[in-house]
Amino acid sequence: MKDDIAPVPALLLCGGSNADRDAAIARLAEPVAEGRPIAVLRGGTGMFANPAAPLGPHVVVKRMANGCPCCTAGVMFRVALFELLRASPARLVVDLGPGAPVETLEAQLQGGSLARALRVVGRVDLDAAPDAPSLTWPTGT
Repeated sequence: MKDDIAPVPALLLCGGSNADRDAAIARLAEPVAEGRPIAVLRGGTGMFANPAAPLGPHVVVKRMANGCPCCTAGVMFRVALFELLRASPARLVVDLGPGAPVETLEAQLQGGSLARALRVVGRVDLDAAPDAPSLTWPTGT
C-alpha cells in the first residue's frame, strides 16, 4: 500500500446465523458517496443465500479459506484480504462466521503490515446484538 493512501476502515462481524450475517452485510454494504466499492471478506459457511439481502454491483466479495481464520491468517487469509484491498475499497467487512476467536484475529489485523493497510473501527457480535437492520458504520468511516 502507498503511504499516501489512508488505511481502509474495517468492521469485524461475528456470530449469528448465515441469514443474520447476510442481512448485516447487506446493511453495511450500502454504497458510499465516492463510488468506491465495499469489500466483504466472507468466512464460515454459506454465501448470501438469502434473496431478501441482495448485494449490489458496488460490493466485492472474497471467500476466505475454510478453517479457523486465525490459523489460516499466515497465508490464505492474507492473500484473500490483500486481493480485496487491491480494489481500493471505501470500507471492508470481515465476516468471521460463528465461533471464531475474534480477539486473536483482531490483534493480527491491527499489527504489522495489515495495520498500514486497514484500520479496525469496530466489532459486531450478532449473538450479543442480533438486530442487523440497525447496524451502521461508526461515524467518521
